Amino acid sequence: MSGVFIDAGVLGKRLEQIYRSWTDKAEGFKAGEGGAAADALAIATGKSTEDLRYMKSIALDIWLFAYELPETLLVLRKDRKVHVVTGKTKAKLVGATVADVKEKHGVEVIVHVRAKGTTGEEHFEEVLDAVAKSAGPDKVANLGWLPKDKHEGAFFEAWNQSVDKRAAGGKIAKCDASMGFAAILAVKSSDEQTNSKKAAFLSAQAMVKYVIPQLETIIDEEKNVKHSTLSSLVEDRILEPSKLEVRLKRDKVNACYAPIVQSGGKYDLKITAQSNDDVIKYDTIVVSLGARYASYCSNLGRTIIVDPTKEQEKQYAAVLKAQEAAMAALAPGNKMSEPFKAAVKSLQDSGQSALVSKFANKYVGFGMGLEFKESSSNLSEKNERLVEEGMVFCVSISLAGIENGDKSTGQPSAYAMQVTDTVLVRAKGAGAGGSSHEVLTDAPKQWKDVTYVLNEEEEEEEEDKENASRRGRRGDGKGEEVLGKRSSALRDRQDRTAEDEQTEAQRREKQDELTRKANEETIRILTQNKQSGAGDKTKEVKDPVAYPSPADIPHSSKDALIKVDGRAETVLLPIYGVSVPFHISVIKNVTNSQDNEHSFVRIIFHSPSAMNVLRDTVLVQRHIREAFVKEISFRCTDLRHANRIVQEIKTMRRLVQQRESEKLERATLVKQEKLVQGRGRVPILHDVWIRPTLGGRGKKMTGTLEAHTNGFRYHSPKGEKLDVMYGNIKHAFFQPAEKEMICLIHFHLYNDIMVGKKKSKEVQLYTEVMDVVQTLDAGRRNAYDPDEIEDEQRERERRNRVNAEYNSYVKKVTDLWERDHAEKKLEFDIPFRELGFPGVPHKTTSFLLPTVYALVDLIETPFFVLTLSEVAVVNLERVGFGLKNFDMVFVFKDFEREPHRVDAIPSNVVEQVKEWLNSVNLKYYENKMNLVWKPILKTIKEDPQGFIEGGGWEFLNMEASEDEDEEEESEEFEPSASESESEEEDDDESDFDEDEEDSEEEEEEEEDSEEGKTWEELEAEARNADRRKGRDEDEEEDRRSRQKRRRR
Repeated sequence: MSGVFIDAGVLGKRLEQIYRSWTDKAEGFKAGEGGAAADALAIATGKSTEDLRYMKSIALDIWLFAYELPETLLVLRKDRKVHVVTGKTKAKLVGATVADVKEKHGVEVIVHVRAKGTTGEEHFEEVLDAVAKSAGPDKVANLGWLPKDKHEGAFFEAWNQSVDKRAAGGKIAKCDASMGFAAILAVKSSDEQTNSKKAAFLSAQAMVKYVIPQLETIIDEEKNVKHSTLSSLVEDRILEPSKLEVRLKRDKVNACYAPIVQSGGKYDLKITAQSNDDVIKYDTIVVSLGARYASYCSNLGRTIIVDPTKEQEKQYAAVLKAQEAAMAALAPGNKMSEPFKAAVKSLQDSGQSALVSKFANKYVGFGMGLEFKESSSNLSEKNERLVEEGMVFCVSISLAGIENGDKSTGQPSAYAMQVTDTVLVRAKGAGAGGSSHEVLTDAPKQWKDVTYVLNEEEEEEEEDKENASRRGRRGDGKGEEVLGKRSSALRDRQDRTAEDEQTEAQRREKQDELTRKANEETIRILTQNKQSGAGDKTKEVKDPVAYPSPADIPHSSKDALIKVDGRAETVLLPIYGVSVPFHISVIKNVTNSQDNEHSFVRIIFHSPSAMNVLRDTVLVQRHIREAFVKEISFRCTDLRHANRIVQEIKTMRRLVQQRESEKLERATLVKQEKLVQGRGRVPILHDVWIRPTLGGRGKKMTGTLEAHTNGFRYHSPKGEKLDVMYGNIKHAFFQPAEKEMICLIHFHLYNDIMVGKKKSKEVQLYTEVMDVVQTLDAGRRNAYDPDEIEDEQRERERRNRVNAEYNSYVKKVTDLWERDHAEKKLEFDIPFRELGFPGVPHKTTSFLLPTVYALVDLIETPFFVLTLSEVAVVNLERVGFGLKNFDMVFVFKDFEREPHRVDAIPSNVVEQVKEWLNSVNLKYYENKMNLVWKPILKTIKEDPQGFIEGGGWEFLNMEASEDEDEEEESEEFEPSASESESEEEDDDESDFDEDEEDSEEEEEEEEDSEEGKTWEELEAEARNADRRKGRDEDEEEDRRSRQKRRRR
């Protein structure tokens, strides 16, 4: 149970809450009405099973400890002492909380460790003796228990036998404490409400982004899909929240039940219903699903109607009103019977009294939480309990057996309707629109959102005719029957257009708000930079010293040879019979050329450049007024010695330059803290490669990645080590191998670290999930080749195994971060493949993947990681020219940083990119050309006030500027009366018959052939003819439209 711990603060508070409720609401802990109150409360769990079970004892375990503790007994005594009987491992977890719970909350937790292989009977007797003693002498102790919870295993049976034995002897009396515990669990704290909201959000996303599109595809393409098949697909999608674009931890997500899909006249609206193996029918389809997050439940149900009748439209409207009435009655202080009565009254007021008898259940909802259905909180007609703020309910109007009065339709003879939502009770007036409730499952349920039209039998109005023709339907315009052609899109296109327009309007509204925020943020940053602007301080470079004094020169000055002193990094040159030392850093280059029996060694020194002073080294610029030796040449008769000297000088120069470069890079590094190695077992990931490589010689080998107290450590079998501190991690990414050949963990750092001999802000650990092989026969292989199938199966198994290992490692590290480094807010970001698009961030085309906090490409090198919070605005360039690609430029809030351009993004994803930018709150603009950003940013930095007065970033809004230009042109041009009259005369004259036009053209051709006109004249006549022809066509079209309007 590595990484598992129990929060002592939460445990103490919730134990206090039980004791407080035990005293203030004692009715729930009494043996019937007027009975004696319980002296102790027992919560027992049995053996763990893989089946999903909803029991109050399991819910209480999760509520107190955040985990289900199998085979554990919890007994609370009235004197604020709690006995816990459990196994060794769980006892260690509970024991770690004993001191804090007693010190801060005044509750003493007594842990009894059950030996392995025993049922713990001796501990049961000890606990029961303590309960009897606390009740008082000569008094029968009342033990509150949960009679409806039936667990499996010898532990649970042994506990019941011990209690029954004492009860038979008259020493203990049992009383039902279910209602008391239910009242405690019913009101949710703020943390519990957050978990319920996350579960409800996941349910809504599953319905909107998977169930509805799947049903549309099934109906549109006439697929034969079973109810049970779609149910399994939906459940799998709920268990993978990232595929629904929901950022929730996968290990905390589960399904409340197997999603229920029903159609074809067979409906069971009980919560215990299951999807059958019948094929989905295109009539009335009822879908319900529920997601859990951190064991907190949610529920959502919708009715999808294909080719609905008018009566169904009225009934569905009444059902929506009834649900709204039930929700409105969920106000603090109201009885739980009022939502049921409000729903019934709403149906009657809507003229649908017949539907009252069609309720599939005796309630219109129930309480939810750690249990899917809290039976004590049913919204039934007779429940007199009061609604309280913080409760969570499932509000469901479920009607079954509704008779179909129109037998001519495709609807079954009897159908059902169900609309279900998860609702949180708020304080009065705290909800939307001043209500006292908040709907957590935000999924569309209006009539136009849940109905689909496949066939239209008749056209009622002229407008319906035109709408039908736009949808590709054919008719004669006289109200005759239209061919029953199935539409390629299930929704009415007009509704789709309206939705698209609404979405675009919402996007524009949000972009307007982002414009204001971007301008405010930019002026704030520019103002701060101007106030705090200070020049960068460059590090002083010292002059090199070959030898401190002439006495330190090791060689004789009489041998007249060029010599290299590696220790002093100096070259000794014989000049006029004297060995003169030159430090290697002043030598720019050395060459060697041969001529017959002689070798010429040419040494070139650093000296001032006549062309570009900026290219000179720091030492040259410092001594610019001094006299320089530009080069020296030597003639040598020993060819071998000359070659050796030149090679030694070049080698020394390369090593010194490399060392100085590393020193310069290290000088700019931020000092990192030292790694504190974790005690005991730490999360380890084996057999991983690293990028960038650590360098070194020899064969590259895989290493291990360990997560310690304050950082990661990677080490290879060759002894190479690399530490990455948690405090230096800006982004951590986990990308499973789906369509790539590697599964990876990637760290994007705040400050550079030395990886091998180079600085880097990127560190990646990865494992290849398949081997790169080459087919030697170079021929086609059969798709059913056993070897090919075996290879694919082996690769699939390896991919799944590697992904599972990385996923497990990420979970362990995440638990470590949450426990010990919560203030750093570290988490692994998983890219959304569904939102990805191709582009060129550097020099090659990559597939860019958005994440919650960044845009990344972690496969190709160099890696691309762009933090979205550092971006001021985004400019989409080369959009609207009909080109296949467009460019996207990210302008950063730090104007000293050059904007980053992503080139060659396909134009067919421009709307997807816009929607993504809008969803991450980035202001974007569109342009038809590429902009040169360096002078633009320079102008903004020099005149921030002028930038704001000019509208801020709105200078990028080309649409607004084009509209202004058009207005100016329309104001400048006002035709005179004579011009308009002459145009009308020209229009009248332009109406002539085609025969006359043909005759005139023939005459013109004869004249042209006789006179022999020039090419310029012929081209001018052709342009005039084209102009007349275009004007005639426009006038003819206008004339026809006027006649059509007169006929109407």
